[in-house]
Amino acid sequence: MSDPSSLPAAPDPVAALLEARLTGRALPAFPDPVPATLTDAYAIQRRLSAALGAPVLGWKVGRIPPARVDRLGAERIAGPVLRMAVLDGDAPGEAAVFADGAAAIEAEVMLRLRAVPEAPVTGVDDGAAWIDEIRAGFEVASSPAPDVHAHAPYGIVADIGINNGLLLGPTLDMGDFTDIAVETRIDDNMVGVGRPIDILDGPWGSLNFLVELHRRDIIELAAGQWISAGAITGVHPIAVGETATARFGPSVQISCLAVAETGFKK
Repeated sequence: MSDPSSLPAAPDPVAALLEARLTGRALPAFPDPVPATLTDAYAIQRRLSAALGAPVLGWKVGRIPPARVDRLGAERIAGPVLRMAVLDGDAPGEAAVFADGAAAIEAEVMLRLRAVPEAPVTGVDDGAAWIDEIRAGFEVASSPAPDVHAHAPYGIVADIGINNGLLLGPTLDMGDFTDIAVETRIDDNMVGVGRPIDILDGPWGSLNFLVELHRRDIIELAAGQWISAGAITGVHPIAVGETATARFGPSVQISCLAVAETGFKK
């Protein structure tokens, strides 16, 4: 009988993803074994987030490909936010992306939790009890695995929702933020338009989704965390050196410059 201690260790995607995120170096492909269920993917996510050792500052919400919604019984996925910065006036912020991995930028509304909701949130009046600030912002969506989208949604969930940080812009009025017109440009090219309310059942639906995951002990929400409520104009690929600009209504504009990821630091 073989000595178990002499057998090669089973491959662990957490180890490969952790090394890549700590060093800023891309992987040739998503590491084996790729999770095959959402349960397995969230288990890997929790291990990877814990191994990175930073506090969870918030949660991103993304969409499951429509063709898989019925089979999976879910429309959204979540990932922890471990990095965040406030945009400084008109100066572009820095969006760190894996140069040889997967990289995208998403214009989103960011909701700060006053407290974890005790029941489903139905709209502004109800939301005001649980949300104390709303901002325009960017989610930086980047993974060291260049083929991570080929393994959606499992690979995306496992690699901490491929979140690589939030960039927080100016505050938005809670009374009308769900209907505000948003447009995104990459350099001089218009790449998408939309409104927060048009993403499934809107930002409140994203919040309710996270609350349900919290109640099932899949994630842990806490007061003070930010909710990145979903890509309003789409998920837009971005390369190092390109600039993204988003307008939220007539008076709010934010921008960021994609820079090369150099390694995660607490």
